[in-house]
Amino acid sequence: MAMVPIPTREELAEKLAGFLEQEKLELTPQQHKQWQDTMSLMVWTCPGFRHLFYKLLTNNKGQYGCVPTKAVPIAATDARNILINPDEFFKMDLKERVFVVGHEIVHNVYGDVEFLKQCNKSGTVPMNDGSVLPFRNETMQKAMDYRINALLRDSRIGSPPKGVLLDDTISTANEGVTDVYKKVYEDEENGGAKTGKHNPGFDLVLSPGASNGTAQTPRNPQQWAVEVAAAQVLENMKSQGRGHGSLNRFFDQILNPEVPWTDYIRGIFNRKVGSGSYNWKRPDRRFIVRDIHMPSRSGNGAGWVVCWGDTSGSIGQDELCKYLAELGAIVEDCRPQRITMIWCDDEIHKIDEIEEASDLETIKHAGTQGGGGGTSCKPVFDWIADHTEVPEVFIGFTDGYVDFPVQAPPIPVIVWAMTTKVIAPFGDTVPIKPDR
Repeated sequence: MAMVPIPTREELAEKLAGFLEQEKLELTPQQHKQWQDTMSLMVWTCPGFRHLFYKLLTNNKGQYGCVPTKAVPIAATDARNILINPDEFFKMDLKERVFVVGHEIVHNVYGDVEFLKQCNKSGTVPMNDGSVLPFRNETMQKAMDYRINALLRDSRIGSPPKGVLLDDTISTANEGVTDVYKKVYEDEENGGAKTGKHNPGFDLVLSPGASNGTAQTPRNPQQWAVEVAAAQVLENMKSQGRGHGSLNRFFDQILNPEVPWTDYIRGIFNRKVGSGSYNWKRPDRRFIVRDIHMPSRSGNGAGWVVCWGDTSGSIGQDELCKYLAELGAIVEDCRPQRITMIWCDDEIHKIDEIEEASDLETIKHAGTQGGGGGTSCKPVFDWIADHTEVPEVFIGFTDGYVDFPVQAPPIPVIVWAMTTKVIAPFGDTVPIKPDR
C-alpha cells in the first residue's frame, strides 16, 4: 500500500486560499459546549490571553469568536481571526485545546503573521548579525512553533498535545525567532534528525486577512500595545505578582524591549545599506597620530546620509550629542559618500556638512540657538526635495510628536530614533529610551 505524502504547511495554505469565503460551517451543540468550556478554562488559566482573543482576534463576526473550517490541520491564524478544524480540534482534551488557542494568540502577540509575510516577500530571513538565510516557509513556521510551545509549557497554559514541537536544544521560552530559525534550518540541512524535515505541526500561520478577505488592512500596532499591556495587568492580578517567569519575561519583552537602540540601527544598516572595503595602503587618520597603522575605509556602502536633530526642546543638548556620538560608529561602518546634519524644529536653523562619520562625536547641538518651537520634519524633507540628489539614508532624532508628511518621501532607508514610544507612520521606528 503506497504511503500518502503529508502535505507541507505551504501546500495547505495554498489550498486554503479563496476557500474560506465559500465555506460556512456550524458547530454542533456538543462542539459549541466544548468551545465554551475551552474559553472558560482560559479565563481561569490565562485571563490576559482570553482578553486579547476577544478584543483583537474575533473579526469574523461569527457566533463563536473562532472561524470553524476544515481547510486547516487543527488551527491557524491570519492576524485577524483564529481558525479551528472542528473535526480535529474537539478530539483533544480540554487542556490541550487551551494550549492550541493560546498558541495562536501568541503568534499574534509576536507579530508572526506580518513577519512571515515580510520574509516571504524578500525571500530571506534577517539574522541579528546582519547576515541572511534563505527563507523557507515550512522552516519558519516550525521555528515560530518551537519558541511558542516552550513558552506555553513553562507558563503552564494548558497541556501540549502529543507530538508537539518541543525541544529545549532548539528553543527555550522567549528566544528570538531568527535564532531558532537558524537552528532549525541548519538541522534540516543536515537531514532533520532533531526537527523532522517534514513535520507539519498542528497549525498554520496564514497571510494577513486570509480568513475574511481583509488582506490590505494592516493591524494597528498602538491598539495591540494597549491591549497587551491590559493583558499583562490581568495576568498579574490573577497571579498576585507571582506569575511564571517565562510569561512575565514574555510581556516585558513585548512591552519593554531591552535591545539597545544602536543594535536596532546597526541591524537595519547591515541589511539595507552595506559597507565599504578597507585600504591598508592608506592609514586611518584617527589612529596614525598615535603611531597605530590601521587601514582606512575605501569604497562606499552608502551614498548620502541625512540626520535630523529635533530642536523643539524635547531632547536635551547632552542627550542628543550622546546619541550622535553612538551613531557615528554605526554610520562609519557603511562609509557614506556624504553626511549632512540638519537642526530643525518647525524651521531649519543650521545645516552641518560632516566630513567623517567620526565627527558626529564632537558635533554640537547647534539648533538650540534658535529652536524651542513646534516640531515638523516637513522643512527637512522639503530641503531634501530641492536637491537633485536623493539621500540613501535618513535618520531622525525626535520625540515623535511631529507633524509628519502624509506620504513617505522617496528615500530608500528611513529610521526614526524615538525618545518616546511613538510609532512613526512610515520608516523604521527605533526606541532609544523609554518615556519619562
